[in-house]
Amino acid sequence: MTTSLVSIADWLVASADDYGDLRSLSTALVERIRRAGVPVQRLNLGVFALHPVMAGYAVIWDEGMEEAREIPVTREDTRKPLYLASPIRTLVDSAVAEHFNLEDADAGLQYPVLEEFRAEGYTHYLGFPVLNGEDGIAVLTVCTKRVGGFREDEISALESLFPVLKLLIRVVETRRLARTVLNTYLGEKTAERVLAGEILRGQGEGIQAALWLCDLRGFTAMTAEVGSFAVIDVMNQYFDCMADAVWAEDGEILKFMGDAMLVVFRIGDGRTASDAVRRAVAAAEDALERLKLLSAKRVQSGKRSLHAGVSVHLGTVVYGNIGASNRLDFTVMGEAVNLVARLQGVTRDTREPILFSSQVAQQLERATASVGTYRLKGVEKPVEVFKVAVAE
Repeated sequence: MTTSLVSIADWLVASADDYGDLRSLSTALVERIRRAGVPVQRLNLGVFALHPVMAGYAVIWDEGMEEAREIPVTREDTRKPLYLASPIRTLVDSAVAEHFNLEDADAGLQYPVLEEFRAEGYTHYLGFPVLNGEDGIAVLTVCTKRVGGFREDEISALESLFPVLKLLIRVVETRRLARTVLNTYLGEKTAERVLAGEILRGQGEGIQAALWLCDLRGFTAMTAEVGSFAVIDVMNQYFDCMADAVWAEDGEILKFMGDAMLVVFRIGDGRTASDAVRRAVAAAEDALERLKLLSAKRVQSGKRSLHAGVSVHLGTVVYGNIGASNRLDFTVMGEAVNLVARLQGVTRDTREPILFSSQVAQQLERATASVGTYRLKGVEKPVEVFKVAVAE
């Protein structure tokens, strides 16, 4: 038995790094443990992760499943009774192993979930904290339905795997953390480019895209009224409205700039210019409708209403790295970026919620109306500005 589990430890060292995530690793691991004769019939590997929304995730395998499944755990989940009254919470807080003989009707009565396991026929529950770094912690629980539960030598053999397992968890979580942080701060598409090695200053490419810029009205006055810290919550709600609409149309958020958000809707890979501007304008309309609903709720509770403008332009930009030698930003640059920013100023001056350039109007398969020709700072020729025509 011990010899078989030693071979599993060797396998973990030699080949488990080939697995890209803990779900596939856990599936292979439990298969080998069972082949070694340890009657594991349920496994739960929970990992607490650094993430802006998620508390972590759980990888769960039950006998009969072809492969383990991954279940996300939100921060809200960790405040619910299901977690607070669970042995998992105790394992996390105490970092001490918990073993329960479920054949004893009085064992683990403080944990309602163990009564459920007992009713399903499980006879033994083992819970182990697996520390994976200075502050990181994972929790491994295994259950069996064998009469008499796990033997002491089986428990010791399982514990012998932990030094290797915790190192692998650290490796996998470091990879996941890197991807999570890059996705969160750079966006999914840009993050993939950085992870692929496009990190040299000056490295970039020319892309065609519909550029989209939103701006919140009255931001300075609102900050003075409610204070800098209170306005953060307002900004988060506002950006949720904008971002959800953009993502619904497969737009890519490049940058948050105070109360503004810069987005691209790429052309290429089967996406035409007409498609890009259609999605950009649809996202603008959706975003402002979401903001309208949010604003109505705020007004009902006696708070300041929220209004924004969105400008759209179609053009070619350079997409890549710019900055100092040790502090780079992955962004877009070019005359088209300046023009969409100047159009944003026209939305503010005219109080029109959505305005776009003639390049957008030419590609948009909807009726449009000119709102005038403007001289824009940094733009050589006067620019005719358009909006979606209102049906009469």
